Amino acid sequence: MSRIAVVALVVWAVTISAAAYLFVNGYTAKGSDGREVVLLTEAERDGVLAEMRGLLQATADITAALARNDNAAVAEIARPVGTAAMAGESPALLAKLPLAFKEAGLKAHTGFDTLANAAAGGATTQELTGMLAEHLLVCTGCHSAYRFGG
Repeated sequence: MSRIAVVALVVWAVTISAAAYLFVNGYTAKGSDGREVVLLTEAERDGVLAEMRGLLQATADITAALARNDNAAVAEIARPVGTAAMAGESPALLAKLPLAFKEAGLKAHTGFDTLANAAAGGATTQELTGMLAEHLLVCTGCHSAYRFGG
């Protein structure tokens, strides 16, 4: 094997290893409060926090719709913040997020899809409220484990 081929193979292996490490661990530091600090640029942090505020607003609106027994509104509110909201995420941002955070984010968005489908399928208000309460455990779990810095 030529020397150039060996160097190329080593560079490729190091690149793949670094990418795999970053995919799993993200770009993080240990926080003073015991949570993992995900290190982002100010713009990335603002974007993630805006998305989270959107999820929180949707949760508030879903709660109000549940109080009115309005399944159609629950589905209408939940669907846009489901997995459809994940389209177009920045690969650079995703690389900085630890795997467990990415998994929680996927679970949060799919939870809204599940809630929308259940509401559209005629689930009772009690069933939907239970689903929403369980779904919020994903949010609180993530918030207790992570924060953002940069």
